[in-house]
Amino acid sequence: MPEATTATRTRQPASDLDLWSDEVLRDPYPHYRKLRDLGPAVWLSRHNAWVVPRYSSIRKALLDAQTFTSREGIAMNGILNQASDGIMLLADDPEHMRLRRTFARPLSPGAMKGLRVRLHGLASGHVESLMQEDSFDAVSQLAHFLPLTVVTELLGLSEDGKNNMLIWAAGLFDAMGPDGYPRTVTGLEIGQEAFVYLAGLKREEMDPDGWAAALFVAADEGKLSHQEAQNMLMDYTAPALDTTIHGLSSTLYLLGNNPDQWALLKENRDRVPFAIDEALRMESPIRAFTRVLTKDHDLEGVRLYAGDRAIMQYAAANRDERHYPEPDRFDVMRDARDHNAFGYGTHMCAGRHLGKLEIETVLRILLDRMDSFVIVEEHRELHNTLRGLSKLVIQPQWA
Repeated sequence: MPEATTATRTRQPASDLDLWSDEVLRDPYPHYRKLRDLGPAVWLSRHNAWVVPRYSSIRKALLDAQTFTSREGIAMNGILNQASDGIMLLADDPEHMRLRRTFARPLSPGAMKGLRVRLHGLASGHVESLMQEDSFDAVSQLAHFLPLTVVTELLGLSEDGKNNMLIWAAGLFDAMGPDGYPRTVTGLEIGQEAFVYLAGLKREEMDPDGWAAALFVAADEGKLSHQEAQNMLMDYTAPALDTTIHGLSSTLYLLGNNPDQWALLKENRDRVPFAIDEALRMESPIRAFTRVLTKDHDLEGVRLYAGDRAIMQYAAANRDERHYPEPDRFDVMRDARDHNAFGYGTHMCAGRHLGKLEIETVLRILLDRMDSFVIVEEHRELHNTLRGLSKLVIQPQWA
């Protein structure tokens, strides 16, 4: 039987949900549940793209990079996808693996051992200064501290880069939204500044001992080209800050709203890594990236077609009741290490060990210094790709 033509192809199940509306961004989880109930992949008629919302279907898709390619871009608009051409995040194996070997060297578990003592010393001193306060903003006064103090220094960009990384990163993630959406437009304007800065950044402006300069040393050694090294600066810059900041503040948000879990964690410190994974599962800092189908493909009984874009909705899969019992309940005794907050497969986040180490360092110090705390103010900025709090004022009962 001949292959169906584009005109006769049907894309079902389908939904007219706008994943980037204020309503969905404000409270996405009921909408994610409806999508999961519709099927393992759902055609979004407003966006002309599939969304993959279930745990089992997203794992299968992310493991099959030959069918679900990153080469066509991971954003929902062509402007950013075209501008991002050449960065590691848009490469597939074997090219991706070649680049990643160099990129991930300073982010390995072994490299983290050398950072652990330094991170603890810095975070401990910073928390001591907060102990003079009756209340503090756990986002700007706490979650920002290690990423902006340590990561920007390790990266080794010029002062202009260090000072603007947080703004640029948030803008680049907003720029991943669909064409014409206000947040996308603003994000593209901010992201353009980052692209211009990184493209013009000269080697002598970098800290010679930083991660950025190490890319050019690897290029000198023939492990990648100098243009690839320049392109890969974006791979370090965009994801290094927001994901950790949101990961820590969301962990505190969930613990503050579940004081029994804070008490449980104080009595069971071995559960700290599990509590962090549980928080990342429930409030995934990155909602989704996209892929493009290289060929017609059946995903758990749903027919997808070559050229279709598919949204890997990590945050929806992480609350799939088919995989996690009572997925909307925060439980530090749950083993959620298999969550998708860092992606999965070829493009699993290379910086996840550093991010988790930063969060764990601060959380352990707080468990030592705080008997309990209450949330007195919170605010969440709506964002195309990121989910997190812009303000989380807590009132601690210091030990």
